[in-house]
Amino acid sequence: MNGNELSRIELGCSVVRDAYAIFAYRDAGARHVEVAGDFTNWAKAPIPMLRLEGTDQWAARTQTLPVGLHEYKYIVDGRWTSDPANPLDRSDRCGGRNSAFVVGVAPLGGPQAVRVASLNLHTYQEPEPLQKLEQIAFGLAVRQADLLLLQEVGEHQSDWTRPNAGELLRGHLQRFTRKPWWHVWREAHIGFECYREGLSILSSAPLESVHTAQLSTKGLARIAVLATTTLQGVPLRVVTTHLAWKPKDSEDEVKALLDAVDTSEGQATLIAGDFNVGPTGKAVRSLVAGGFIDLGAASGEVTFLESPQERIDYQFVRPNAGQPAPRVEGFTRLFDGASPDLGDRARVSDHAGLLGALRWA
Repeated sequence: MNGNELSRIELGCSVVRDAYAIFAYRDAGARHVEVAGDFTNWAKAPIPMLRLEGTDQWAARTQTLPVGLHEYKYIVDGRWTSDPANPLDRSDRCGGRNSAFVVGVAPLGGPQAVRVASLNLHTYQEPEPLQKLEQIAFGLAVRQADLLLLQEVGEHQSDWTRPNAGELLRGHLQRFTRKPWWHVWREAHIGFECYREGLSILSSAPLESVHTAQLSTKGLARIAVLATTTLQGVPLRVVTTHLAWKPKDSEDEVKALLDAVDTSEGQATLIAGDFNVGPTGKAVRSLVAGGFIDLGAASGEVTFLESPQERIDYQFVRPNAGQPAPRVEGFTRLFDGASPDLGDRARVSDHAGLLGALRWA
């Protein structure tokens, strides 16, 4: 370990590098500490931790690790324990929890970027939905997302084991990030005669001025949920929506959406959602004509979950009048099944998620 690594350890934090991990554990009363995980074949070859002279801190470093998700625990005087300094954990499939980290995934953009994630959850139509909601929160915590704009956020009308999916996500995010999250959810319509299907906004900063725009009143009514928040010092108006399948319906819904977002000024506007139309569709073209930048088109992320299907999930940004557009520091797909071993690439829905990193000067 070099001096910089040692100084980081003395602050009491475990560190994940591009290809290895450094572990730091505090315990003044311990006599023997090891770290065991999937990278040591668990108890077969645990890594001894060294006590830093004159301190209560124990430290160890792994060899080069493969890219992907890794799980571990400490063995303290023969007792297995999770890492109290690491909020990320996973079920150990035996009723307990393993501490966890991911090699090969870094936050998108620089430290001043606003990271916006969007996803059609599909929620309780998915097999093992509760497990997938936890996977989603884990992946977004690893990516250090600031804002989530979600669709098909369900709750069952009568089955208490299938509560509001947005609230479950908020709880997982608070546990994985150890900071508060704010959540608003609004019902759009009843799905399959049993699910309240709606839209959610989750933010790592308070949500204010929350309101619903009614985009259509047909059997499967369509809405948009709007709110304001401030992230990285930038006041933002944020919107999530889910449009109808028929092109004419989605065109009318986008017109109503544009009317709704033009009712106030003074903030940049972020819109994300499942538009159910390809990039050449009139609904998308209307937003671009209204001054919105299509982040997918700007970055080349133009496919749906499985090529050659057309992209139907979008993130748009429109700067405040007279202000420069934000710089797009990154844009990527999440939860698309491309690399299941990565915390944010396991498939959790019939849609892929999107993550954009935007920076305002």
